[in-house]
Amino acid sequence: MKTNKLMTRFLSGALVALGFTACDNETTDDVYPLEYGSPSVDYRVKGIVTDEAGNPIENIRVIIRNAWDNTPNPYADDTVYTDKGGAFANEMTGTVGIDKQKVYFDDVDGEANGGLFQSDSTNIADMEATLVEEGHGSWYQGKYEFEVQKKLKKKEGVSK
Repeated sequence: MKTNKLMTRFLSGALVALGFTACDNETTDDVYPLEYGSPSVDYRVKGIVTDEAGNPIENIRVIIRNAWDNTPNPYADDTVYTDKGGAFANEMTGTVGIDKQKVYFDDVDGEANGGLFQSDSTNIADMEATLVEEGHGSWYQGKYEFEVQKKLKKKEGVSK
């Protein structure tokens, strides 16, 4: 009797550790199936970076990072640079809420391309979003496109 109880506890613990009990949906009224994995979404962030007069700025570094932490992360950050027309586009896949992401704009080339500009940022949640592709009703949430027009201010009082 003692051996059966010990074996039952051991097997129950093993099943819990492996996650098999998380698949049971008999006791809930949820309309969504329970699945393994993480929700994912594809998204594209695009836009144009200009100075305050509306002139496009080339070579502005555009990085998408977590909104709560601007610390560089080489495994999660994705960096692009604006072209001659100030345009940029960045495609990503995320497993966390895209509304928790932020786009950072930094002038990295000094006086070239119109002068020195102040760094700025925009939350993705504040951008105009367009659904490009529907999700398939499972973990895949679909594909979205976010667009931003960013005007950067010149740095004041910069000496050469």
